[in-house]
Amino acid sequence: MLADVCTRNGWGIRFATTCGEAWQVLTADKAPVILCDRDLPGTEWRDIVHMMASCPHRPCAMLLSKVADDYLWNEVIARGGYDVLAKPLREDDVTRAVRLAWTYWSSAVVKR
Repeated sequence: MLADVCTRNGWGIRFATTCGEAWQVLTADKAPVILCDRDLPGTEWRDIVHMMASCPHRPCAMLLSKVADDYLWNEVIARGGYDVLAKPLREDDVTRAVRLAWTYWSSAVVKR
């Protein structure tokens, strides 16, 4: 579903199966919006969100999680992340969140 949403919206997409691979993709591609599964093996999600948020190009890091409550959202924001998307993913939620994140990212880049 995620690949279909990206294709329909003309967004590029890269998948990673571990946190280490995700980090390599992130630093190589400099993507403005990153979706990271909470259960991605290799590193604790808190660390990977913090690492993504500390990249020089400051991508909007969104955590995908089966649990999406205010406590988790606050924790993601505190680590420099952008948002939490509840799983299972819904197309309209993904589209809205990615568009908002990209708009936020692009306006922040212009201000630098």
